[in-house]
Amino acid sequence: MAPVQKPGRSKQDYATPAVLLDAVTRRLGLVSFVFDFAADAQNTAAPAWWTVADNALVRTPAEWAAPCRGGWGWLNPPFATIAPWAARCAATKRHGGRVALLVPAAVGANWFRDHVNGQACVLLLNGRVAFLPDQPRWLYPKDCVLALYAPELEPGYDVWTWKSQLEQVA
Repeated sequence: MAPVQKPGRSKQDYATPAVLLDAVTRRLGLVSFVFDFAADAQNTAAPAWWTVADNALVRTPAEWAAPCRGGWGWLNPPFATIAPWAARCAATKRHGGRVALLVPAAVGANWFRDHVNGQACVLLLNGRVAFLPDQPRWLYPKDCVLALYAPELEPGYDVWTWKSQLEQVA
């Protein structure tokens, strides 16, 4: 049985599963991400990160772009407040930065319309994500997307069966 949904009160800092990070880094041809924009020491996907106390959303798009030049930043934001995070990713791209944004596939949401559609290369994740490492069979109840913001990537959409890529490598 899936956990009960608690809008506005659910845990917002789940770590991105290592298996998904591995698939994404392989897809992008990376050794690792260089920066995580919303993390702590227990859930970071990169060697450097901003915590809640660092308040990434008060920093400028240029400050976001700086650690990503020559590499990629990672962002698995609090799902309760996606709009400002997606807006900052789009602005970071305009400043020459690269950010991979993992969010629910909420194509009807205003934040998706305003900050993802037409601005990111969107990978529709075929295969649900398991955010709970101690319960790998519990899958997040919604589809997710990986929005890739990078100056060199054209906006568009693709379906990515990310788990099959891992099975082929293994």
